[in-house]
Amino acid sequence: MAKILLCFSSHIYVDGQFKLISYYEGLISELERYNNEVMVCNTAEFLKKSWNSENEESGFLKLKKLTSDITEFNPDLVISFNNSKLSFIEELCDCPIAIWQADSLPYYNDQERIKKDPNRYLYFCLSNDVVTQLKAIGAKDENVFIINSGTAVVSENLEFSANISFIGSNFSGPTSLANLLKKHNKQEVKDAVKYLANNFYVEPEKYLKEKKLDFILDYMEPDDFGAINSSQDRTNVLNAVNELGLSLYGNSSWYNTVAYSPNLALAFNPRSVYSLKHNQDIYNSSRVCLNVSHAQAVECFPWRIMDIMASNGCLLSSYNAGIEKFTKGYVNLPMYKSTGEAHELAKRLLNDDVYRSELVSASQACIEEKGRWKHRFKEISEATGIELINNSDEKFNTIYMHRERYISDVYKQYINLILLAARLTPKQTHSFLYTVATSLGIKVDYNLVKSVMELDNV
Repeated sequence: MAKILLCFSSHIYVDGQFKLISYYEGLISELERYNNEVMVCNTAEFLKKSWNSENEESGFLKLKKLTSDITEFNPDLVISFNNSKLSFIEELCDCPIAIWQADSLPYYNDQERIKKDPNRYLYFCLSNDVVTQLKAIGAKDENVFIINSGTAVVSENLEFSANISFIGSNFSGPTSLANLLKKHNKQEVKDAVKYLANNFYVEPEKYLKEKKLDFILDYMEPDDFGAINSSQDRTNVLNAVNELGLSLYGNSSWYNTVAYSPNLALAFNPRSVYSLKHNQDIYNSSRVCLNVSHAQAVECFPWRIMDIMASNGCLLSSYNAGIEKFTKGYVNLPMYKSTGEAHELAKRLLNDDVYRSELVSASQACIEEKGRWKHRFKEISEATGIELINNSDEKFNTIYMHRERYISDVYKQYINLILLAARLTPKQTHSFLYTVATSLGIKVDYNLVKSVMELDNV
């Protein structure tokens, strides 16, 4: 038996509560299955901003109660996705702290703290790109491991209710690009932006300085370049397959496509989709399950890949070298490199039941051999020396840390005011109000406000 403190950001906010997304729900259930004692900290409930920011707690939290409960739990291992965790974990816990990649390194929390003491941590990476970045900041070879994701999805023989399904966000292009082009619509500027959009792991600061175009960063953040192709590719591919029968799931931001792709808004199903069962049911009842990756997914691949492969749906993905490597010797999955190819492959899969069935069977075999959480637990045990696969009759109840347990009555009133303000004020003012509040030293919970204004009606 091992005691695991599991930290991550799951900011889906439905019916007045933060919900766990399918990936983390599956991981927790499998840790339980193999007789581990788990404490779960969803940092969306505790940090001011739990993604691509700093590990800074929201105001009015009972920090002594938080530290007391974690001290009493006394973990053998802390696993933190994207380094999103409570700010005092390093000082409080003398056990190994593993940072598991959910996104690429530029989106990790508390990056400066990692750089100051890189070997305080172990790193579980999904790709060699991040391995290279970590070693560049001083992480030692013995602290860096390639450990993929896993899946708890199981196949079920459900009646097909959709030709093609996609579960994901509506990526939006950076508004900063428009501001740049209004002032500097020159070919060398556009060429530089396109290059950075197509080469996610190139450092924008260094590249633009060499080109004497570093003024571009007066308009655009380094993260903005990856959003350009991610947004364009996702919209183009979904439009291309829409006529074949697309069922689209995610959040209400898909309604924003009315302005430029109204048929995508018509394909959107507004029901809540976040849990393991939600995702499993959709994939098992879809003939083809689509993946359109973010620009950062060069070698690593989204969590949905293994979920789909484990189901009765057939995976159709954008080309990814990591998928090709993972499935080698098991299945030659169709992967598109253009919008037109995505349409043609989807059409073939829908028309050829035998071919599709063969791909599904081979995909499931691949997952059973190397894509289950038990495979990851074995790798983690080898990396840490902490056994995560335990054969014991002793069972443990997972401890879920919820904000209600750690906030004062004053803060509860404060939360209610935030919720009310977020619902009553125009969405266009939310970013401004958040900026003003934080500049005045008011500890506004960004994740909660963002969740209310974007996800409350999912």
